[in-house]
Amino acid sequence: MVSRKAPELMYAENRFCAGCGHGIFDRILGEVLTEMDIVSDTIICSDIGCNHQFQFCMRVDAIVPPHGKMGAALTAQKRVRPDKYALTICGDGGAYAIGLGETMAAATRNENVTFFVMNNTVYGMTGGQMAPTSMIGQTTSSSKSGRSVEDSGENFDVVKVMGGLNIAYLARTSVTNPANVAKTKKLVRKALEKQRDNKGFSLVEVLVPCPTNWGMSAPQSMKHIDEVVSKQYELGEFIDR
Repeated sequence: MVSRKAPELMYAENRFCAGCGHGIFDRILGEVLTEMDIVSDTIICSDIGCNHQFQFCMRVDAIVPPHGKMGAALTAQKRVRPDKYALTICGDGGAYAIGLGETMAAATRNENVTFFVMNNTVYGMTGGQMAPTSMIGQTTSSSKSGRSVEDSGENFDVVKVMGGLNIAYLARTSVTNPANVAKTKKLVRKALEKQRDNKGFSLVEVLVPCPTNWGMSAPQSMKHIDEVVSKQYELGEFIDR
């Protein structure tokens, strides 16, 4: 089997934990930006978190707003430079917790920007605490007995929340096997093409493993997404305008 060479903008090894899905997504995005020939026309809004590490392995322009403020920063960026691709790689915590107001505001205005949200159902960088997307019954470092509806409410599902909005594109995918990686690449490109064609707001949520905080091996964490997480968070394309 012939290995595929990484695109030139990927200039260093990633810094993620072994088995983390963020590095897989960064490679996917790097390939799409290269194939669309838009590397020099792209500015990535970097949220604070595990995803922030892309800046140390991907040669692309980036801005770093305060944690969770990607929706506001992307809006300003795109309005000032409408000729550039404005996108973010962010975590479910940054997009749906501290940044939920800014994320929803950008969506309800149908801003012509793109969100790629890595959903690993925990706060990965700070110790695996319960996140908005932590599932009912899921044990985390801050929910030792499992998340309960009584104490923490229902888990956040972006498809349920944004499903009725007048936005350009909403999809959910994963990176658990070669077929899903290929599917994710198609959805990433489609989301960026929506921005290219001035269709408006796009969000692609990617279910990614966090072996370190899940207490699993890399293969176990991929299996967990397929057998458990993706049953809670359905994969597919939900809005395509």
